Amino acid sequence: MASPPLHAREPVHPASHAEFCGETRSGSARVETLLHELHAVMPADLAERLHTGAAPARTDETPRFATGIASLDALLGGGLPRGRLCEITGPLSSGRTSLAMALLAAVTHGGELAAVVDAADAFDPASAAAAGVALERVLWARAPKPRDALRCAERLLDARGFGIVMVDVCGVEARAHRTERHATSLSNPSSWKRLSHSAHASGTALLVSAPHAQVGAFAALTLEAVAVRAHFADRPVWMEGLEARVVPVRSRIGARSAAADVRWSLRAG
Repeated sequence: MASPPLHAREPVHPASHAEFCGETRSGSARVETLLHELHAVMPADLAERLHTGAAPARTDETPRFATGIASLDALLGGGLPRGRLCEITGPLSSGRTSLAMALLAAVTHGGELAAVVDAADAFDPASAAAAGVALERVLWARAPKPRDALRCAERLLDARGFGIVMVDVCGVEARAHRTERHATSLSNPSSWKRLSHSAHASGTALLVSAPHAQVGAFAALTLEAVAVRAHFADRPVWMEGLEARVVPVRSRIGARSAAADVRWSLRAG
């Protein structure tokens, strides 16, 4: 059973954090700055892995990393696929964010590096730490516009050395609806096609978190989180647990069963 994000008493900061600029030249320079900052604070062996851009060796089977959730690993035939573009969907209170944090926790505690491209402006380091994420192995990039977020994700994939790059785009369409150029960038098939190719070349798992499917046919795996039952403490306003079902809406990796049942345990921090 994996723990969902909780509020920690003390603020915690990830290894490196900065804003991402949209212009091609300055944006590229900013990602290089982020990577340089990450090098400065991480253990030497991890820094060398990022420096060399080492990707997992190619095998006949799609390599995976375990999520730490037994029912989900059984569903996925061992875990989340590397080198593939995947997405997690679901509305608020569906367990989608908890699932994303559980994946980050599994990756970072397995010795991998992770990057979070935060277009939703929703990543909370304290909650991530309480969910078990090793923040010293996380690069947090805030990209306020969809176009910038996708461009940032592509450059991070090109850097290689990351186990997972997660892009959170929840709510960005609503914020950008007044600017058609930004609002339509997430629905542009060429963007997802390019990112899919970048993920495959790097051997990095690219994970998109959104309230509904964004990637379309370029997703190797689309998981939908569906809330089944909420559990409350003595006071009805305090939710202490959530039962959710994770359903593979799209799968090119051979999902082994129809769904994975998960119970998230929420405890006061």
